[in-house]
Amino acid sequence: MNTDKIRAARPFTHSMVVIHRGLRRESRLLAELVGATRPGDRRRARALAAHLSDYLLGLHNHHHGEDELIWPLLLSRVDLDADVVLRMEAQHGKVAATIERLRELIGPWTRTADAAVRDALAAALAEHRAVLIEHLDDEEAHLLPLAERHLTEAEWGAQGEHFVQHTPKSKILTLLGVVLEDATPQERTEFLAGLPAPARVFWRLYGERHHAARMRRLREDVRTSRTGTAIAALTGVGITYVGLSYLLDPVGTASGFGLPAWPTGDETAWLNIKGVRDLGTGLAVFALLAAGKREALGWVMLAFATIAAGDMLTILAHHGSKAAAFGIHGTTSAAVLASGLLLLRATRR
Repeated sequence: MNTDKIRAARPFTHSMVVIHRGLRRESRLLAELVGATRPGDRRRARALAAHLSDYLLGLHNHHHGEDELIWPLLLSRVDLDADVVLRMEAQHGKVAATIERLRELIGPWTRTADAAVRDALAAALAEHRAVLIEHLDDEEAHLLPLAERHLTEAEWGAQGEHFVQHTPKSKILTLLGVVLEDATPQERTEFLAGLPAPARVFWRLYGERHHAARMRRLREDVRTSRTGTAIAALTGVGITYVGLSYLLDPVGTASGFGLPAWPTGDETAWLNIKGVRDLGTGLAVFALLAAGKREALGWVMLAFATIAAGDMLTILAHHGSKAAAFGIHGTTSAAVLASGLLLLRATRR
């Protein structure tokens, strides 16, 4: 066998780095999200507990595959480096102990969403993450080079088959999404290449989009999102009301805008045009709210903040009412800006 063939037969150990990337991310986010859950919010607790259970299932099956298929082979083929493999086994034991502790706490928290249980679960997640990261770093630095030298591509790939056999089919897409979420295009292609063609098509047509939507819901900062959404809804109501007012009573409404003068007679058609624009702006807010597009709504609210700020500056530039400029338009701009920032913060955890 020539050198090129030997090199080609080596296992793709970088796949482990991609898997670990997902584990690092989820262990961090789960600790943050559990700790931020409002006491008594059992619906939120159930959603996070379900994802935590999926994460723990994936991690357990991943480690079980290594225990069954990788460590015994390596121990039979290495000599001076046996301590590395034995260290991996010991670390798996420590991780397993943290998994058991987490599973003990999931049930009580799901049932009660109690603050004390939540805090205990968050602390257990922090401890779990510390033990896990120590293992992942050590494995990538010292174990993967051994595996690349001493295992064949088929032996390394057996882990994937083991994982599929021991994981419920309903969880495969969820866990695949966890792995692929932060993968590069090349890494994603290499992972998907190992799947049957129908599975790859299903993932691209449905799985990827479903995973992204599920993660957005799970990672959303609920309290921040609710505040931003409430302000956006009030903005939509307010601007819709203003738009209708300019259509039904243009002159009467214009007098409260803050400018020293406004159109009269046939010129009030300009006020009707403003009413149509305001009405459309308000409806755009409601459309995004109805579609659940919180991130898009956040960007739109940032854009809308410039309208109220421009109104304020226009009034000041034309010697209008400072009270109206700052009290109505300036306050509106600040509130709309805050709504946009809160919505973006909530959707970008």
